[in-house]
Amino acid sequence: MGSSLQEEIIRLAASKGVLIDPLAVKELENKNDAIARLQTILHSFDNPPLIITHEMISGTGPETAESAGHGEPVGTVGHISSTPSPPKILKDITGNSTSRGNVKDFAKYFTDRFHSLKKILMRRGDMAGALPISRAVRLNRDISVIGIVNSVHTTRNGHKILEIEDEEERCKVLLMADRKDEYVLKDEVIGVKGRMNRERTMIVADAIVRPDVPFNRSVEKIDSTSRVAVLSDTHVGSKTFLREEWDLMLDWLKRAPEARDINYVIISGDLADGIGVYPDQEDDLEIDDVYAQYQRVAQYLSELPDWMRLVLMPGNHDAVRPAEPQPTFQTELRKMFDSRVTFVGNPATVEIEGRNVLAYHGRSFDDVISSLPHLSWERPIDAMKELLKRRHLAPVYGEKTPLAPEKRDYMVIDEVPDVFITGHVHSYGLDDYRGVKLISGSTWQSQTSYQKMRNISPIPAKMPVFDLASLNLNVVNFSEFHNNQRHSMHRVV
Repeated sequence: MGSSLQEEIIRLAASKGVLIDPLAVKELENKNDAIARLQTILHSFDNPPLIITHEMISGTGPETAESAGHGEPVGTVGHISSTPSPPKILKDITGNSTSRGNVKDFAKYFTDRFHSLKKILMRRGDMAGALPISRAVRLNRDISVIGIVNSVHTTRNGHKILEIEDEEERCKVLLMADRKDEYVLKDEVIGVKGRMNRERTMIVADAIVRPDVPFNRSVEKIDSTSRVAVLSDTHVGSKTFLREEWDLMLDWLKRAPEARDINYVIISGDLADGIGVYPDQEDDLEIDDVYAQYQRVAQYLSELPDWMRLVLMPGNHDAVRPAEPQPTFQTELRKMFDSRVTFVGNPATVEIEGRNVLAYHGRSFDDVISSLPHLSWERPIDAMKELLKRRHLAPVYGEKTPLAPEKRDYMVIDEVPDVFITGHVHSYGLDDYRGVKLISGSTWQSQTSYQKMRNISPIPAKMPVFDLASLNLNVVNFSEFHNNQRHSMHRVV
C-alpha cells in the first residue's frame, strides 16, 4: 500500500512538472489525505517551485507553500543591500589589440614577455644580482642569469640540456639527471643559478628560479558582505547541456537564504557550445545556429536574481577570435544581454569591491598538462599552480593554444591576484596557493561523444562561492539532481 501511494504521490508531482523531496514523500505517506493535501499545495503556487520540500508539506520552516508560491522568493526576502557596484576592469585585451601577425609583432611580443617576467624575477632576493648572459659566461665563479627557454632536450643519461637567451646572447644550461623532478617548459622565462663547466660550453645549474608568487604575501580582510559565485563551461546549445541541474541552481539562488549575499556571478568562458569546434559537433547540437545559442544564454542569465551583477568572458567554444588573448564578444551579441552584465576578454583581471580577481578560460591547460608528466586532467588545480609559479597563463608557444603576438603580452600575471579562476577542462577544484584562492569552475554539460572518445569525464553542476571579505571558499553541489537532495553551501577551504 505504501509503495503504491508513494508512486501516486511522485506521479502527481511529475504531472505538474515538479520534483518532490523523499522526506516530503514520507511526510505525505503518514497523512490520511495525502493526495488531496498534495493537490492543495500544488494549486497554491502562482509559479510552482522546482522541488516540493518536507517543510512545505509540514508547514514549518521558511519554505512553506505560502512563502514560496506568492510574492518574492525566499532568497530575496530581507535582501537590503543596494545594487552592487559594477566590477572595475583592470586588465583586458578588448579594444587594445594591435596584432597583425607579422615578424615585428612576434619580436615585440616575446620581448615584452621576457622583460615583464625578468622584472618579476629581479625582485626576488636570490636573483637580484643576475647578469646578462654575455657577461656571466665569461666569469669563473657562481653566476645568475635570466633567459627565455628556446629548447629542452633530454640526453640518453637523463640529463636535460636547455638553451636560453636574453636580449644579447644565448647559452646552454645543463640540468643533471638527479634533478628529474625539475620540468622546464619551452618559452617560459626562468632564472638560472650555477657555474660554467670546465669546457666553458654551458652553465651547470644548481637551481632553476621562477617568478612565482612571493612566500610572504599578506592577504588582508576587506569590508564587504558580498559573495561571488563562479560558473564555467555552460555550453548552451548542446544536447548535453544540463538544463534540469541549471534550473535547480536558479531556484536555489532565488530561494535559499544562503544565496542572499551572492551579489556577483562570474562565468569563465564557453557560454555557448558554438559551431564546428570539434569533429562531428553538429550531431551533439540542440541549437545549430550560433546566434540562437547566445539568445538562449541571454534568456537563461536573465532569470538570475536581479540583484546580481554578472561578469562574462569568452572561451574557445565562443564566437570570438580563437587566438588568445581573446577580446570580448561583438556588439551584436552583447546587445542580447541586460545591463547587469560586464563583458570582459579572456583573460581578464577585474576588481570587485577591493578584491583583484584573475579569470582565464584555461585553453593553455591543453599544452601544460600534456607537457608536465605530474599533471592530470582530473586535477586542474595543479596546472593552475604551475601557471602561477611561471607567472604566465600560456607559457608554451606554438602548440594547441593559439596565441596572438600582441605588442604587450596580456598572458603575463604581472600582479598577483587574490582569486584565480579557470574552467575549460570540465573538472572542478578549490585550493589555496600562497594566499591566492584557486577555483577551477565546474561545467553544466554532461559527457559528449567527443569527450568519451578522449576519455574525459566531466565533474558537472558544482557552483563554487567565495566571500569577498575573508576569501573563504564554499561549494554548492547540484549534481545530485536525480536523487532529489536538498542543497546547501559547504565550506571547502
